[in-house]
Amino acid sequence: MPRTKDARERIELGYGAITLKPIAKTISVALQVAKTAYERGVPCFCADPTVNPWMVDWNKNVAARLAPIPGLRVGLIESNGPQNYANWSVMRGYHPVPDAPWVAANNGVFRLDDGFYASSAGSFERSSHYESLAFERV
Repeated sequence: MPRTKDARERIELGYGAITLKPIAKTISVALQVAKTAYERGVPCFCADPTVNPWMVDWNKNVAARLAPIPGLRVGLIESNGPQNYANWSVMRGYHPVPDAPWVAANNGVFRLDDGFYASSAGSFERSSHYESLAFERV
């Protein structure tokens, strides 16, 4: 992920868009790069094919707040977890709100409703599965 200086250099070289990886890299840097790109009229989108369903929603929180890529009406996110993980549906069950309408794509589109924004897609919720891994008693 480019830092703001790198983003500015690439924009000056003519890059037409910047890919952000807020979860795989540092979210604060991703937001700084997004701001730099926005100030220069360069669109951004989020990508990270190697994160679990809950982390996809963390990326969606960033992507949902970016200006759409020209020609689109919605923010853009690349996510191909179901193609990369054999147990994607099991992992989806570890999400704090696994049955929320925004968790699964519908024809390649995540339908974000008021609940998505009101709950930040469950990003600040607790997952008993992940807590059990982090705080397992021996």
